[in-house]
Amino acid sequence: MTIAFAPSSGRVLQASVRGRDAFWVAPTDSSGEPSGWNLGGDRLWLGPERDWFWRGAGRDDLANHTVPAEIDPGNWDAVHQSTDGLDLVLTATLRDRNTGAETSVVVERHVTVQADTRYVAEYETETVLHVQSGQPVDAWSVVQVPLGGRLEIGVTGQFSFRDHLPGPVDPDRFTVSRGIAAIDLFGLHMTKFGITSETATGLLRYTRPGLVMERHIDARPGGDYRDGPYHHTGDVIQVFEDDGHYGGYAELEHHSIAAQPGETVVDRCRTVIRAT
Repeated sequence: MTIAFAPSSGRVLQASVRGRDAFWVAPTDSSGEPSGWNLGGDRLWLGPERDWFWRGAGRDDLANHTVPAEIDPGNWDAVHQSTDGLDLVLTATLRDRNTGAETSVVVERHVTVQADTRYVAEYETETVLHVQSGQPVDAWSVVQVPLGGRLEIGVTGQFSFRDHLPGPVDPDRFTVSRGIAAIDLFGLHMTKFGITSETATGLLRYTRPGLVMERHIDARPGGDYRDGPYHHTGDVIQVFEDDGHYGGYAELEHHSIAAQPGETVVDRCRTVIRAT
């Protein structure tokens, strides 16, 4: 089996094709266990980040940032697991780190394996987010990949992006041709940029030697992707590039439309990994 799950943390931990791993995963200690919350793989977070993760107004001060255990690893219940997929449920109470206000959510996460062979691994993830009470919440899907690859993003119209960290991305790093904006991710600087729902078409393709991973997401315009401090209304795709400070990886992220209290939002993503 080339697709490995980590049910207790609600994620696809790894997908491998011809012995090549698609995702970044955390190194383990002498007991074989990773240290800290950052396991890697393909996981789900919940936004807005400015409320659950950050304290105070210093939104570029990482000392004020804490990953809440209610979100990662979370208390996921594996309803069903087989070689064909995984069904999970998370019930959580989120707390605003500044006001203490509580928001109650129920999340279903369904991972269905479409193909798992020597040459291709493919799965579809459906996330059903229901906000029972409190404030709006969005589903924030994150896949961590090793550095050293080329990222291609499907775009339409005039390509533009916006920076979300003090160290800006050099626009000359992008090449844009025939609806694809491409950038090499080598981790020379810590950066994060976002692309709005008006620009993104829903394709993320990451290529490294011998392996290509594609993410196909719903990037319909008009959604309210409210996830700060870096995430502003309109960002459906965001890319974080670590400079080695956190372990040396890139994060390919996409955000659903926010669910209002009493509402449910469904987000779907198809991931395909192929040998090249």
